[in-house]
Amino acid sequence: MQRREFIKQSSAAVAAATLAKSISALPAVSQHKLNLLFITVDDMDAALPGFMGNKLGLTPNLDSLAAQSCRFVNNRTTAPICQPSREAMMTGRVPHRSGGLGFTPINEGVPTLVGVLKQAGYYTAAIHKTEHMRPPACFPWDSELRGNDRRPSIYADGVKAAIEAARAKNQPFFINCNLNDPHRPFYGSTDVYIGNGKTAQEMDHGEQGEYHIDRELTGKDIEVPSILEDLPGVRTEYAQYCNSAQRMDFTIGKVLHALASTPEAENTIVFFSADHGMPMPFSKATCYAHGTWTPALLKYPSMGKPRTIESRTVNIDYMPTLLDLMGVTKPSGMDGLSWVPILLGHQSQNREFVVTHVNGISSGAQYPMRAIHDGRYTLVFTPWSDGRFELKNESMVGLTYPAMQKAAETDARIAARIRQYIIGIPLAFYDLKKDPAQRVNIIDKPEYKARITTMKSALLEHMTMTGDPQLDNFKLLLAGKQPVVRQPVRS
Repeated sequence: MQRREFIKQSSAAVAAATLAKSISALPAVSQHKLNLLFITVDDMDAALPGFMGNKLGLTPNLDSLAAQSCRFVNNRTTAPICQPSREAMMTGRVPHRSGGLGFTPINEGVPTLVGVLKQAGYYTAAIHKTEHMRPPACFPWDSELRGNDRRPSIYADGVKAAIEAARAKNQPFFINCNLNDPHRPFYGSTDVYIGNGKTAQEMDHGEQGEYHIDRELTGKDIEVPSILEDLPGVRTEYAQYCNSAQRMDFTIGKVLHALASTPEAENTIVFFSADHGMPMPFSKATCYAHGTWTPALLKYPSMGKPRTIESRTVNIDYMPTLLDLMGVTKPSGMDGLSWVPILLGHQSQNREFVVTHVNGISSGAQYPMRAIHDGRYTLVFTPWSDGRFELKNESMVGLTYPAMQKAAETDARIAARIRQYIIGIPLAFYDLKKDPAQRVNIIDKPEYKARITTMKSALLEHMTMTGDPQLDNFKLLLAGKQPVVRQPVRS
């Protein structure tokens, strides 16, 4: 056996022993099985919640939950696109190891959180987004509420109905409550939502009744994120996005109230996460940092003092963590790590690196990207970037990208930023402390050579170990050759 492989196997054995000891140290919280309310939101940027430092007061209900929770503030999604992200959450696997590469089903037979808990005797219910968890055989919900309506009471009523159904059957429950806000179309916008052809006004009934928020922000009230440009159209659309986030938060409050009004509240784990970042340039559907940064909240019975946890974590960790907390045997084959050792103070469980992935997008086009993060630096590999092929995705609709595109006609700095986005950079390296917006590629700076070499090697190792379909392209790039990305043939 090679020495490196021996070290890996020895480390794995030590980690397994530590985890087993940690699980045995969990407090006995109940004589009954713990329930799970798993809340997700769609396209929420990590900088929106108050508990992450936002000063606009957009998320009082989420902030209240955060004050009672363990807050994982350096968490990332392994895939910054709706379907592969949700399938990663539910399988504990990176996309190419589950089969959920883009808007595609996972492979038949891959264990899911739904299937494992159902087999363990749980009543399983989902509210919205079930179309992003496929095939149905791998996601055997006892009840599904489908749709994309953003009316807050739909979610609260759905949660209460699922709890009542589980109690009637004398079963513990797993409810996956998936909010559609703050996805496009945004509150007050008139852009067309790709997929069903409806505007926000039509989807949200003119923002009347439950669809209305009391404090409507305008472009004058917000601060433009550093990844975007401070332009009137950007300000207007970002304010609309913030208003969608306010309605999202109101919905979360109603959902938590629905749980609190039942006898099951004290015996229920509450878990919260977004699927990925905001649907704007340099975020959703890219491996730039804002696309994958998704803070998570975990509140469970007898957990002790709420606290902020800065360990590097990933959404493939959700399934192993929750199963450990619920005392349910984990299936083999997951790539994620349980957070139980971290929850019990074993900070040595922190990863050195996190790898994120993009493959296909909703149109079916292939824009593969990979990024490896160490907390300060990120190395971004973009195999589709050949100097000619251009990016086209959902984040270009609305007001923001067209405003940037127009400004680029007379502003060379913005023109360079547009080119970075739509033409890409085959291999880039960024210092997120000095350059959080990832505007300056420092791949050729000699002072970073050692770290770049280390991160190249770590990414190559990850891709090799997981059977990444872009491995050959990464090897081509490292050899100074042009990667090849083939697009689907359209009829």
